[in-house]
Amino acid sequence: MANDIKLRLPRLRPYAARLKNHWVWNAKSVLTPGQALRERVTGKVILLTGASSGIGEQLADRLADAGATLLLVARNRDKLDAIAHAIQQRGGKAAVYPADLTDLDACDRLCEQALQDHGRVDILINNAGRSIRRSIKFTYQRFHDYERTMQLNYLASIRLAMNLLPGMEARDDGHIINVSTVGVQANPARFSAYLASKWALEGWTWVAANEFAHTGVRFSSINYPLVRTPMIAPTKIYQYLPVMSPETAVDWMLDVIITQNKRKLGIFGKGALAMYYLLPKTSESIVNLSYQSIFEEPPANYVSSKVRRGQAANSADRDAERYRG
Repeated sequence: MANDIKLRLPRLRPYAARLKNHWVWNAKSVLTPGQALRERVTGKVILLTGASSGIGEQLADRLADAGATLLLVARNRDKLDAIAHAIQQRGGKAAVYPADLTDLDACDRLCEQALQDHGRVDILINNAGRSIRRSIKFTYQRFHDYERTMQLNYLASIRLAMNLLPGMEARDDGHIINVSTVGVQANPARFSAYLASKWALEGWTWVAANEFAHTGVRFSSINYPLVRTPMIAPTKIYQYLPVMSPETAVDWMLDVIITQNKRKLGIFGKGALAMYYLLPKTSESIVNLSYQSIFEEPPANYVSSKVRRGQAANSADRDAERYRG
């Protein structure tokens, strides 16, 4: 029967090779990062989403210069063409695949075409993402905020992965890198839609990493802090906060490609994670204090809790009056 427990002998030898490779490549990433990157990506086919600006654009240049073939994915064909042309002018290899990744059928077509054109994809970098900054109380009538972030940040990422994993598994070689956020550790207010999608993506990533640990397929997450990219530009307060430069963000990504480490997380993320588990209520109070301290303009149709309480009280008074009458 399908639910019967059947035991088998696990493969243990891959763990030894994995341990050796971990220390070798981590040492190379520190001692000879440029050479190590070329060893990792020369001749490799890398599918990169969100390639038309910010981290993606700079990352494409660095990887192409290191000898990889870049498959550039974003919605804007003109920007992708310009990036690919610049890479080709320097002697690099790049191809463009314009696609709206919120359309899951488009994700399937993209992977099918990429495999048809290049035979394989060695590294998938799910860099495209959408962020929404809004309090939960202001999203009561905006459920689509959650659908939009989940569609791109989670569903599109794993749709691409599920298309490319069979080939990686067959070759016993591949690397899937999912871009996440330090917000998963810090849980800042006003990002419930965005963080929910990134939590989902990380959950899938860790399960996949555990299931494929005895193979040559690897999975990584990068928990970026705020990075100075077009995605954060609409939020004015970020102009006054210390944020990571795109150049540093690219260096983080290159380090993960070299080491294939499971997670890349900075000191702030580690501190936030420790704080959350050691002093959860204190952590919650600190975040809530900052939430209360920063005013957020409510939408035009928002009815505050104070007004709702008044409306409820008036309704109760009218009901009592009718009862007495």
